[in-house]
Amino acid sequence: MTQNLISLAKLGKSQRCIVRTIDERLLPHNVELEAGELERRILEIGIIEGVELTVLHFGLINRDPIAVQLGFNGTTIAIRRNEAAIILVELLNQD
Repeated sequence: MTQNLISLAKLGKSQRCIVRTIDERLLPHNVELEAGELERRILEIGIIEGVELTVLHFGLINRDPIAVQLGFNGTTIAIRRNEAAIILVELLNQD
């Protein structure tokens, strides 16, 4: 099955998606973290493969951070745009 994956950072307000993978190779080079560290942090806040996310809103400056709601429990979290760039998602049909 071929999936069209897009970075979470590219989604618009109210778009829904399912997290498919986290790829640290997409991280901007100016972020200094040990390999695997950012992925670990993202997993710890509940953004794991298969979870549904809804983009709620964006910060005022450069649309950063991004507020998303986790589908399994309704928790709202904020994530920096450069961190959202490594989260690859599959868009859900907008009903």
